[in-house]
Amino acid sequence: MSSPGLYGPFHRRSFAHPEEVEAICASNQIWGRRRQNFFAGLIPAVKAWEGALPDGVVGVEFYSEVEPDRSSVPGWPEWTQGSPGVIVLERDELVAIPVVVTIRHDAE
Repeated sequence: MSSPGLYGPFHRRSFAHPEEVEAICASNQIWGRRRQNFFAGLIPAVKAWEGALPDGVVGVEFYSEVEPDRSSVPGWPEWTQGSPGVIVLERDELVAIPVVVTIRHDAE
């Protein structure tokens, strides 16, 4: 059985923003902005988790033709602005990668 993309599976959790699941499935893209937490950054990046989407977790499991950055933290792949295949939607603010969603868990 072949996979729907070269890289994956990865997953994106959407606890805080369950409407993100619909947006990802409708656009076949996952968007990313600059980090806003303890590890804040200046470069926007799509962020995800490595591996399958856990049961009961709101989010999507996906594959992509775009390779994650080689400098990503193990288990937490990222695709940053300027990397091959990353789409710049708003320079220095918003980027995206094309994805194929294979599993979807919506909020109940």
